[in-house]
Amino acid sequence: MVRTGRPSVLVIDDDTEILTMLDRMLSMDGFQVVLARDAEEGLATAVEAHPDIIVLDIMMPGKSGIDLMQELRSSDETGDIPILFLSAVTDEAVVVQCLKGGDDYVIKPFKPLELEARIRNILDRVDSTKAEGSAPEAPERLAVQIGQETHLVPPGDIIIIEAAGKYAYAYTSSKRYLTGYSIGELEEKLAPSGRFLRAHRSYLVNVDYVDKVVRDERKNAVLVLSDIEHSHVKVSDKYLPAVRSKLGF
Repeated sequence: MVRTGRPSVLVIDDDTEILTMLDRMLSMDGFQVVLARDAEEGLATAVEAHPDIIVLDIMMPGKSGIDLMQELRSSDETGDIPILFLSAVTDEAVVVQCLKGGDDYVIKPFKPLELEARIRNILDRVDSTKAEGSAPEAPERLAVQIGQETHLVPPGDIIIIEAAGKYAYAYTSSKRYLTGYSIGELEEKLAPSGRFLRAHRSYLVNVDYVDKVVRDERKNAVLVLSDIEHSHVKVSDKYLPAVRSKLGF
């Protein structure tokens, strides 16, 4: 689907300088920009204007950006509007909470070209989903965290995903990232790619990295991965039929 006209962006931030800068910058980049100075004004504007995307601060007087996100997501009128958080908050727990309902997170001070690229990436994903009749698609990149940094990692680079309480860690060949999702949510989110296989309640495995299947001393199937450490993942009985079918052993 090709978007017609200029995409609209609602910027919600209590910092007048940030609003002025984003208004000027995004307008020059071809966006229609609407501004709101707090959560209440932002909610009313979102309902009235239904923008293509919302750029949202966290720390604002009255309601926080997280509170506003939850209100937006719970409404039929605004629940489908993508949200990009733009904030100076670097606390990992806050970032993860934002990514549970938001589409991306950019830390202030930000780089204008990067911000524009992230906004357009979100809009492209929305357009692509609409073009497919809202059919679910695996994300081209997954927003994950290392400390205060948000990275966008292609799912194909992820070797294994490990449950960690409410959330999960994604491992590539060289790094471990914290995701903003539970392992069950990631299983559903990545299912359309056909690449990830649930082998255990605590593990999702990228089948492209399965090197071989062996048996342990109790004759349980174990997946040996082709990462540097040749990781071993035991296949639990619950998931064994699906693993057999997928890998053909």
